[in-house]
Amino acid sequence: MVIWRSQINFTFVQKSVNNFDMHIKLFQKSSIFLLLGVVLLSVDLLAQQKDTLRVMTYNLLFYRETTSFCTTNNNSTSTKETAMEKIIDETLPDILVVNEMGGGSSINAFRLLQNSLNKNGRSNYNLANSTGIGGTNPQSLVNMLYFNTEKLELESQYTIEKDLNNIDLVRLIDVYQLRYKDSNLAVHQDTIRIHVLAAHLKAGSSTSNEDERADATEALMAHLDSINATGNYILAGDLNLYNSTEPAYQDLINYIDTSQRFYDPINVAGNWHNDSRYASLHTQSTSTSGGCAAGGGMDDRFDFLLASDEIMNNTNRMNYIAGSYKAFGQDGLRFNQSIISPANTAVDSTTAQALHDMSDHLPVIMDMELSVPLATAIPNYTLGEFYFENPNSGFFQLDLRQFKEQIQKVEIIDLSGRTVQVIEVNAANSIQLDISNLPNGPYLLKVTSKSFQQKTKKLIKI
Repeated sequence: MVIWRSQINFTFVQKSVNNFDMHIKLFQKSSIFLLLGVVLLSVDLLAQQKDTLRVMTYNLLFYRETTSFCTTNNNSTSTKETAMEKIIDETLPDILVVNEMGGGSSINAFRLLQNSLNKNGRSNYNLANSTGIGGTNPQSLVNMLYFNTEKLELESQYTIEKDLNNIDLVRLIDVYQLRYKDSNLAVHQDTIRIHVLAAHLKAGSSTSNEDERADATEALMAHLDSINATGNYILAGDLNLYNSTEPAYQDLINYIDTSQRFYDPINVAGNWHNDSRYASLHTQSTSTSGGCAAGGGMDDRFDFLLASDEIMNNTNRMNYIAGSYKAFGQDGLRFNQSIISPANTAVDSTTAQALHDMSDHLPVIMDMELSVPLATAIPNYTLGEFYFENPNSGFFQLDLRQFKEQIQKVEIIDLSGRTVQVIEVNAANSIQLDISNLPNGPYLLKVTSKSFQQKTKKLIKI
C-alpha cells in the first residue's frame, strides 16, 4: 500500500499550458502534421556547470517524545534544539533525513525547522509532509525530510507500509522525490531529480529482529523493482545493522537485479559491532552513561547513506564525491568511549558537546557533485534533428537518423517535470513509441546522446 502526497510549483505548468493553447487550436484546424523543428523551439545543451549537494542522515533520539526512560529532564527539547542548531551551523546539509521524530503532531517537525534549522540568518530550509500520524498505521516515532529551498524543490512523497506478505512493517519507509532548481530549466526543460528513501529499521540483535529488518528491505527492493527504478536514489537512516552479512544489508547491496542495487560508498564489509577495527565508522553511542541515551560508548555502525549505481558511477549527472562520506564528529579514537571524552580531534569541544546533547547517534554526511546543463535560447543543430508526427494520438515512429551522435535514451516528460516514459535506444536508427495511455495535452520529448548532449521538442497528445 502506498500513499501519495505532492508539493509541486504550478507556475511553470500554467504558463506552459497557456502557451500550448494557441498551438493546439492551430493543429486542430489543420489536416497536416507539422514537424516540431519548424514550429517550435529546439534546444541543444552546450555545456555544463557544477554544483554540490550535501546529504545528511541523523537519528534524533526521541525528539519531543516522552517515555518512561526519556523524560523532560534527560531529554530536554530546548537543550536538543540548541544542540541541533550548532550541528546545522557546522554541517549545512542540503538534504537532511531524520529518524525518531516525535510523531504525535506535525508541529514537532515544524518546531525543529524553526528552532534549529532556520536560525542564525538561515531561512532557506523547508520540510516534507509528516507521515505515520493517525491513519491505519499510526506511529509515535517517524521520519522527516528537510531540504534547502535555494537548491531543491519537493515534488512528491509516499510511504511503503507493507512487507511482501502484506503485513504492516514495524516502521514506514518514506520515499521522497526532489527536483534540483535549475535557473535554465525554462529553456532546456531538463533537471536533476533525487529520490530519497528514509528508513528506520527494527532495532535489536536477536534473530527475530534481523528478520524484521529483512522484511523491510525486501519490501523496499521489491517496490523499486516493480517501478523499474532508475536514476539518483539515496537510502538514508538508522538501519540498526550489526554486520555486513545481515540479510537486510545483503538485500540492499546484492539485490538480484543489479540495476536496482544500492552501494555503500565506503564499501567496508565486516562485523562492525563492538570491534575497534571499525571505530572510525561507529555512529552509536555518543554517551557512556544510560538513561534516555544508549550507554556504553561508540561501538556500532547503525546509521547509513547508500547510493544507487547512477550516483556511484556518475551516469545521471549526480556523482558521489570520493572521500566525503563520514560520521560527523567521529575521529576514530573513542571505541567504547563518549563523543566528548577523550578530547575530540574531529570537531571542536562545543560541537562535540552538541553532538552528545542532541542524540546517542552521530549524523552521517556525504557530498554530491551535480553536472547542471547550461543552455542557450538560440537553436543549435550540431547534435542533429529528430522527426515524428505531431500532434499524435497513439503509436508513432521516432526517426533518429539525422543525429551525429549515438543516442542513449528518449524520455517523455509532462509539464510538471515528471518523466512518464523512458526508452533505452541502444544504437537504433528509429524507435516505436506508444503514448496511447497518456492523457491528452502537451508533453516534452527529450533525446540524450551517449555524451549527454540533449535535444528537447514538444509533443501534443490528442
